[in-house]
Amino acid sequence: MITVLLTTYNDANSLPKTVKSVLYQSYKNYELLIVDDGSNDDTQKVIEKFSDNRIRYVKIEHRGR
Repeated sequence: MITVLLTTYNDANSLPKTVKSVLYQSYKNYELLIVDDGSNDDTQKVIEKFSDNRIRYVKIEHRGR
């Protein structure tokens, strides 16, 4: 199994397209780890709409790069 790491910050608008792109890959033995760098938009709500057990979501305090 591999981990696909996706970092995000206040990017709720393009996040669905990005997550779908990963989920629609032909290789299925992975987890998608989404690390939210303290977004204050609807990022968490967008992620919660996906019901795929390969998605792990972690929200941390905003640190930037």
